[in-house]
Amino acid sequence: MISRFASKHSQWLQWVSALAAQQMLFVGGLMLGWSSPYLAQLTAADSPLPITTDEASWVASLISMGRLLGAILGAVSVQFLGSKRTLIIIGFPFILSWICLIVANSVVWLYVARFSSGVSIGMAFSSFPLFIGEISSPAIRGALVTLSTTGLPVGTLAGNIIGAYISMAIFSYISLVPTIAFIILFLWLPESPHQLVRRGNLEAAGKSIIRYNPKADVKSEVAALNDFITSTIALTFMDRLREFNIPRNRKAGTIVVLLYTFMQFSGLNSVTFYMEIILTDAKLTVIDPAMMVIILGALGIVAGWLAMYMADRLGRKILMAGSSLGVALAMVALGVHFILLEQGFDPVPLQWLPILSLVSYQVFVYLGVTPVPSMILSEIFAPNIKSLAACLASISAGLTGFISSKTYQPLVDVFGEAYVFWIQAAIMVIAMIFTLVVVPETKGKSLQEIQQLLMNK
Repeated sequence: MISRFASKHSQWLQWVSALAAQQMLFVGGLMLGWSSPYLAQLTAADSPLPITTDEASWVASLISMGRLLGAILGAVSVQFLGSKRTLIIIGFPFILSWICLIVANSVVWLYVARFSSGVSIGMAFSSFPLFIGEISSPAIRGALVTLSTTGLPVGTLAGNIIGAYISMAIFSYISLVPTIAFIILFLWLPESPHQLVRRGNLEAAGKSIIRYNPKADVKSEVAALNDFITSTIALTFMDRLREFNIPRNRKAGTIVVLLYTFMQFSGLNSVTFYMEIILTDAKLTVIDPAMMVIILGALGIVAGWLAMYMADRLGRKILMAGSSLGVALAMVALGVHFILLEQGFDPVPLQWLPILSLVSYQVFVYLGVTPVPSMILSEIFAPNIKSLAACLASISAGLTGFISSKTYQPLVDVFGEAYVFWIQAAIMVIAMIFTLVVVPETKGKSLQEIQQLLMNK
């Protein structure tokens, strides 16, 4: 017990790095959580800035469109500047988005704010898993990545709570504080040893390893890292693309892209952006929908912290497959509720069903569907293609996120809520099967061991 405590204590800077990434994603969560209270307010009859439902769908979905550009910019920045400097740069589009919301007097400002914040989120998912993967010890890597991803539900909850009680401008002023804070924190953190080796600065790489893991065998780690990186460092962009023709890289790329696609089509965007509207349409009266949104956000946080504990105990496969099944069942139940409403059933005695469905959804989606793709991304690729792989994953997440959020309201208008939720449930069943059959277990393995595992399959 004492040795385990001492080991964790010696790795405190790794945990600080994860907390910095968590703070960054907390800011992204604030913008995600902004959607539920403010879209309900902006589309209301007494809105201070009236927008149509079609404009609201653009406001909801443009954050995902921004992720497409952010994914590309993030990959380019990681390649030429390194993951740490990229994480610093991410703060500035966030700052722009909050300023736009402060001065907003038309829907155009909302479009710019959401797109700009999407750029930051896209860059974040192209860089933070790489940074954490490069500075972390294999035994706690999954926990560190999961800790980072808990920033999203925490920020979403904060956005739900704050947005329900204050104006959009005051919300944005408050949000500038954690944005500036994470920029300062990343400025203070040491550069990744991987990046220092890429620059040929082996002495600085050794010092970085000591700071992140004082008990490491610095000479052997620097030598191994140098051999691992220099064997592939002299590759052009086209060479890196051709690397994906290698079976292990092609398989790894397919796995990560599909995991992020499943995450986006799990209902993550529609439920997060339209949660208050969904609860209102479900005829929830036993509790105020805005308060229920806050409770659900808190449950997401609990699930995220539980995932951090379970990631390096149960493993990635069980976590992803089990949570996918849980989300599927929750979506089926929520769809059943809306079918019953359409059939004319009294909504009052049925209120337990949407509550139970969304509670289950919130727990399971943050238990595995949200954190596991980032864990796998941080673990499964060789250094020479890691930034490009993260770019492709973030592009796929941005594209599928845009499609899922932009099409939600039109699909609901045409087919009704039930069939939309059942489509999402079917997708999550496919995600469960895919995880069990295809995704490798990476728990506790070094980056080199994972590469060897992919080669052997």
